[in-house]
Amino acid sequence: MKYTHYLLVLAIAGLLFGACSNESNKNTKKNSEEMSMDHSEHAKMDMATGEPTGESIYNVNSSWKTRHGHTVKLDSLRGKIQVVAMVYTSCEYACPRILTDMKRIRDGLPDKALRQTNFLIVSIDPERDTPGKLKQFAKGNDLDNNHWTLLHGQDGDILELAALLGFKYKRISETDFTHSTLITLLNQEGEIIYQRKKLSDKPNKVVENIKQAVAE
Repeated sequence: MKYTHYLLVLAIAGLLFGACSNESNKNTKKNSEEMSMDHSEHAKMDMATGEPTGESIYNVNSSWKTRHGHTVKLDSLRGKIQVVAMVYTSCEYACPRILTDMKRIRDGLPDKALRQTNFLIVSIDPERDTPGKLKQFAKGNDLDNNHWTLLHGQDGDILELAALLGFKYKRISETDFTHSTLITLLNQEGEIIYQRKKLSDKPNKVVENIKQAVAE
């Protein structure tokens, strides 16, 4: 009788243990799925459009290299309207379209406004976009010295500038980035006055905002 009772206890314990194990496996699978979903959501959040700080980019003290290898501070750009894009030269999709739109903005400006406007390109890929590479890129795309400034910086300085502009980017492979498609317009003091956020948005509004800024 005692032996039968003992076997019954073991059987019940086995059933309970099996039920707990199955539930544990279900919970583990559920937690794993939730972690995967969280990771996916975080990835989306990482690329969500940020909000610019509203501060002048000339407040930062970082040093940058031009395409000619000269060291400059951002506040050396003070005094002109700046049309700014953060890109990388090996980009095959968004960046060429951004550059094309910047050229359309340039071509849409009357001479007076153009004389008071500079087009600033900052690379987000400092390892490959050396000053020499930026010089080749400028030559290949007819970006003259009078209206175009191309800058190479350190990773931390690029991140700081991106934060000021509300620009988001993330390396997704050894050669590629996912990034915002902003074209940012700064006034003469380096403060944001307009942003073109989508590639589908025509650059006309940037042109109109430059004309207005010059007229003020």
